[in-house]
Amino acid sequence: MNISIRPARRADALHVAALIDIAGHGIEMPYWQQHIDSDHSQFSAARRVTMEDKDLPYHWSKAHLIESDGEIAAALIGERIVANITISPGTFDHIIPLLELESAVPGYWSVVAIAVYTEFRGRGFARRLLEQAEALARQTSASGLSIVVENDNTVALGAYQRFGFIEKQRRTWRPYGGREGPVEWVQLIKDF
Repeated sequence: MNISIRPARRADALHVAALIDIAGHGIEMPYWQQHIDSDHSQFSAARRVTMEDKDLPYHWSKAHLIESDGEIAAALIGERIVANITISPGTFDHIIPLLELESAVPGYWSVVAIAVYTEFRGRGFARRLLEQAEALARQTSASGLSIVVENDNTVALGAYQRFGFIEKQRRTWRPYGGREGPVEWVQLIKDF
């Protein structure tokens, strides 16, 4: 099996959007639906904004992909946090607590998402992407890593804690897209 990690390219935008959708359980769908025009489907809108909007936390330029035998298998999406963000008017209510946590630790490298396509799970790709995130964070002289997870995602919480993350803070989780279940967003950090 030939496995490599590489920076995403503009042509990978649809994979980046699909993997952010997997990681976020559809959290971006309402935003993408706002960007559908007469010539585009929801997937096309997701691809287009992932290619064009550099301010999005999941712009293609912020992603690294794992390829397994030439197929895209997983993604790491993130960047170093420069300062607290200003939440724009019109931001969906369910996104606000997540954005607050993701931007609450300036100087850290924010892991916005780690996602693995179902057929590639169980091969250690998430761990490889965490190692990649740490390497990227150290290259930018970040203070550490930050990641936000839903409180009921016990598998991810356990994996991140085994990697050295500790809980920093929590915010109330708000339902979206008919989805319910989690109660809180949990921010974890790993100091360097």
